[in-house]
Amino acid sequence: MRVTSITPMKNEGPYIVEWVAHNRAIGINDMMVFTNDCTDGTDHILDRLDEMGLLRHMPNPSVRMKNPRHHIELIRYVNEMGRLRRSDWVTNLDADEFLRIKTGKGRVEDLANALPGADAITLSLHTFGCGWVDEIAPEGKLVTETFRYRGASETNRSPVKYLATGGFGWKEFHNNAPVIAEEDLDRVTWVNGDGESLPRERIASPFKALSPMLAGFGLADVAHYTIRSYQGFLVQRDRGNANPIKGAPPVGLDLENAMRYWNKFNRNDVMDDSFTQLPGLRDAVSELLKDPELRSLHEAALSWHRNRAKALLERPDYRELMSRIRETPSEAQRPVA
Repeated sequence: MRVTSITPMKNEGPYIVEWVAHNRAIGINDMMVFTNDCTDGTDHILDRLDEMGLLRHMPNPSVRMKNPRHHIELIRYVNEMGRLRRSDWVTNLDADEFLRIKTGKGRVEDLANALPGADAITLSLHTFGCGWVDEIAPEGKLVTETFRYRGASETNRSPVKYLATGGFGWKEFHNNAPVIAEEDLDRVTWVNGDGESLPRERIASPFKALSPMLAGFGLADVAHYTIRSYQGFLVQRDRGNANPIKGAPPVGLDLENAMRYWNKFNRNDVMDDSFTQLPGLRDAVSELLKDPELRSLHEAALSWHRNRAKALLERPDYRELMSRIRETPSEAQRPVA
């Protein structure tokens, strides 16, 4: 079974090896990663992983097109690839998104076996907050070990990703869901993460989220580590937007926009430590880092991010941002385990 993933990426250096190890463990065996404008060594890490035969790394065509809307340009490009149509399953996952499969041995093939005949599976996201963590990769911990608080699924519309069969005949594979032709609506089997069919009116046009009534998390979902730590959030805002408003010129830190993003995605309502039950992931990361070149590149990227956070805190605007994000939510609001 070939499971193809599509990923745009920029400046995710400290987090790549864990993400790749997890994807490999669950059966995503055809990772295609497209980068733009990396300054932290992300592109070098991916080059090395490509040389090791673990993924395919290519420049995002947006770079050559001089289009700052990197996600959109990538989607246009990958839909020209016949490879996706020949894959058993196709997904689109960012570097901060971890697919969690809760049936069988936790692999894509187990999910497919649990949902025989499914053409598309909409995967609802659980958004994880900062968990009151300050540093970037504290004590060398993995992302999945560090961040254990997330939003409550019962009260919010959940963003979505997907697994879709390559050969169904989709019009296009997009970021959040495949696009289906109207004439195919009567023959498609499209389910949520509980295996329940999604209504025709929902899937008839592109969508990015599901209401609590339609979302399902029982068989599979996606853990979304949107902001990670306090310091990590500063570096993320410095990185910029992969899909800016068309025609908008690049600007420095927009403090109010940063706070809106923080307040939307810093969800710490309930504890979710399901990844701590998967000790094999740390072993898989350690195995990959036995490669001396990969380890050196990984450590260099981690140092780059930590140093960049320190440099940003020398600026008044980022000091103000740090002061404000530390207040929301306060430590007193931490849920009881």
